[in-house]
Amino acid sequence: MDSAVRGDAPIYDRLIAERGDVPTDVRRVAEETLTQVTRAMDFSGLGGSPGYTRMPFPPAPAG
Repeated sequence: MDSAVRGDAPIYDRLIAERGDVPTDVRRVAEETLTQVTRAMDFSGLGGSPGYTRMPFPPAPAG
């Protein structure tokens, strides 16, 4: 986070120096995880087995 966004925060600067920039690290890990999950859940490359026809959903009950 740059100083223009957070303002003058010497306590924050000291925490960053001591512990690292945790929010930035968390954001990076979250983005990497989202990318991995998106790849893992992408079934678009899978086709149905040969001869398989999808059954349509039954019509909704009237009323």
